[in-house]
Amino acid sequence: MKQNPKDIEDIDARIASLKGKQTAKREHSELAKFWENGVRAAAEFIAPVFIGISIGYVLDKCFDTRIFFMLVLAIFGLAAGMLNVYRLAKQIEKEVERNK
Repeated sequence: MKQNPKDIEDIDARIASLKGKQTAKREHSELAKFWENGVRAAAEFIAPVFIGISIGYVLDKCFDTRIFFMLVLAIFGLAAGMLNVYRLAKQIEKEVERNK
């Protein structure tokens, strides 16, 4: 089957348009990945703090103390949250190095 040059030009134009869509999709994907990592980092930091404060509040109510347990467990929650964010940053760094 013979192909005339017009068909080839049409195919070249379609390939170029598909490559343009792929580039746009990649840029959108990078932005989505950025937001995903940001939300994940926030959740990884906030969750342990919230859990520590909640457990501390319950312990303070049970043992009839003022805010001793809540403060101690909030500090542990902050430390755990910072450790989680550090681990996440290292994981993201490895993914970026792998994709280069």
